[in-house]
Amino acid sequence: MKASKALTLFSILLFALSVNGQILSEELIYFQTDKGIYETGEDLWFKSYVFDRGNLTLSDKSRTLFVEMLDDKDSIVWQEKYPIQSGISEGYVYLDKNLRPGDYRIHAYTKCSFTADTLKPYHPRVIRIVKNITDKGHAKDSETERKVSRLSFFPEGGSLIDGVAAKVTFKGTDKKGMPADVKGELRENGRRIARLESLHDGMGMFMLLPHKGSRYTAVLDDGTEYGFPNVESSGLSLHLRKQTDEYMEFLLSQQKGAAPQRIRLEGKMRGVKYCMAEGTLNEILKVKIPVSKFPLQGISEFTLYNEKGLPVAERLVYLNPKRKLNIEISTDKERYATREKGKVSVRVSDAQGKPVVAHLGLSIFDASYINEAVPENMLSYCMLSSEIRGNIHNPAYYFNDGNKDRLRSLDLLLLTQDWRRYVWENFDDTKEPVIFLSDEILGRQTIGKKRKRNEAGNVQQLLQVSGPDADTQFIMTDSMGNFAVPTEQMLALRGGYVYLKPMLDKDEYRPEVSFKADFPIADSLRSHLRCYTAFQDMNLVKSVEKFDNSVISRDSSILLSEVTVTGTKGRVFRDKMMGRLDSLAQLNTNSAYVCTSCNYLINYRMDYNAHHNEFGRCPAKGRKKPIIGKTYSIAKFKYNGDTSNSGTSFSVVDVQSIVYQVPFYSEEELLRMNNLYRAKGYYGKREFYKPKEADMLLPMPDARNVLMWKPDVITDENGCTEVEFFCSDINTNFIGIIEGTDGTGNIGTSMCEFNVWNSK
Repeated sequence: MKASKALTLFSILLFALSVNGQILSEELIYFQTDKGIYETGEDLWFKSYVFDRGNLTLSDKSRTLFVEMLDDKDSIVWQEKYPIQSGISEGYVYLDKNLRPGDYRIHAYTKCSFTADTLKPYHPRVIRIVKNITDKGHAKDSETERKVSRLSFFPEGGSLIDGVAAKVTFKGTDKKGMPADVKGELRENGRRIARLESLHDGMGMFMLLPHKGSRYTAVLDDGTEYGFPNVESSGLSLHLRKQTDEYMEFLLSQQKGAAPQRIRLEGKMRGVKYCMAEGTLNEILKVKIPVSKFPLQGISEFTLYNEKGLPVAERLVYLNPKRKLNIEISTDKERYATREKGKVSVRVSDAQGKPVVAHLGLSIFDASYINEAVPENMLSYCMLSSEIRGNIHNPAYYFNDGNKDRLRSLDLLLLTQDWRRYVWENFDDTKEPVIFLSDEILGRQTIGKKRKRNEAGNVQQLLQVSGPDADTQFIMTDSMGNFAVPTEQMLALRGGYVYLKPMLDKDEYRPEVSFKADFPIADSLRSHLRCYTAFQDMNLVKSVEKFDNSVISRDSSILLSEVTVTGTKGRVFRDKMMGRLDSLAQLNTNSAYVCTSCNYLINYRMDYNAHHNEFGRCPAKGRKKPIIGKTYSIAKFKYNGDTSNSGTSFSVVDVQSIVYQVPFYSEEELLRMNNLYRAKGYYGKREFYKPKEADMLLPMPDARNVLMWKPDVITDENGCTEVEFFCSDINTNFIGIIEGTDGTGNIGTSMCEFNVWNSK
């Protein structure tokens, strides 16, 4: 048998790499919400899973979750921090009544998930906000059939090589980027050689023996012509010939007559190298790799290197689709009466059917609040959307066991999705990522008076740390004035802001506190990154519901879709700390007076001098009490030196007219008055409302569209648990969605449905 014509079996080295020290420290965040569509003024409840990206175990690296919500104009409408405990974070986001209807992006990240890498895209959670659920804003196009406006071809491995048989995939989209069915043919020098017909979402494939001197043209049935990739005169080809649950068989090829060369095939998953094969390629080389080398479900990346060590071909392969949590969820009834008590049963097992202790999040909500335009779940996000580039059409499709062609279609997706003809970048696997965020609150105290700097320099200083409830603790700066508020203190002071007060005398030292920026740096970096999200062609959604029924309570009263209450303008909401500071400031307003000598209103504005001079005495003996609603002049005074004790050593540098009212102090003024500085701590905690039996007997309307949000569903050693809930007055279809992890790399998702009817 001649070597040039033989199918050379593997007389090469094939081994598994040790992954110790290879797993990346990067984290992956999955943001689970209680539903997909919200009305303004509602609370968005969430649970975040912080995974080690390399093995999908719950991560213990980060302690703080940063959450931002942005509108379609990239304006930030929410920005808060939440604590992470054992890889899990829970909380809520208030959706203001004044938010504009539309799609909003929620970006949740940690110090290890969002580093200073401008090449990596980010994958936010997308929700829809509406004024009323009767108008979800999901319109269908008038087009009944989408016309191909772009047709792209993708040779397996990366390139077409003269005389080497290749698998070629293609993808058709319309002018809006939606999948479009392809029907046509491929012609070589004007002669038809292959039929083009898409198999799923505009994607399809065919086999081709390319020739360098031929001219190839794709012609659709409507006569439209499209170009075709160039054929290279030489190179290496990588073809996945067969894939089973046990092994993958690759064919590595080069042209007949080409010189033998030493090649290397590497297999990675989630950035971790798991296997490598080396050997000598003559013409064709067959490589058989056991699937058991890869411990997780997900996308594996196989890269072929030539004898110079340069990457020349690459193939993405999806492995172990059965290696996940199997979650069974069911209700004790298929139909409930309004306000009836229900029960959900949950059972979790692994791929071998063994019971699993799992940490799950459960939501039961009105099916009208599903966001059909963003079909994403835990499996599709962690295993697919966050692993490849590009916006993916209906990623949840590939993880629905009911779709029999899902694995074949998933392979087509991996061969066509945001394909870049495999331009490799040189990078160092061992290089640590640039981390710019911190779990703690970091800052520095500086001293304003020059003559006091040497006195206080190189000495640790004391800072008072308080939360919104005025709970007080203390921290020390280092000799340079740097300090850190640890996450333990942030958790103890949880409620919004953390307040710091220097213990140095304000007048003698003039201490100032500054904080290291967290959100601003992240926002600046994010603005330069590509954003990818899931999307759905709404023409493929079976129905878009129309709503015209009101919710009627048990006493026959109708719950209006929206009630607007107007009243006199009040003070803005402040947390407890700012409220106390405001109250103290208001007590001091009794010191405001009108000087009978100069007729200026004194002690009114904090940004103006409180007195005529530093001794606090007016030149005149008389003072008058100001009258609310009357106009007065206020002046900013400059002290000119202690030339006498007569009260004349000052000058006026500015004058303003104001209408006297009980003064309103801005938060900045209140902080300055009390020598306080603040930074965002952990956002406050609230409990999701769970009605009791007695609540169901009350006549008040119950319009809850989320019947249950339970982010801490934990199964027992038998993999089982039960959760009880009460139906509301809404009689419609409800859906239960449950997602979660066993903490060791296996994740899963499931759902159930039931109906609520009005029993009257």
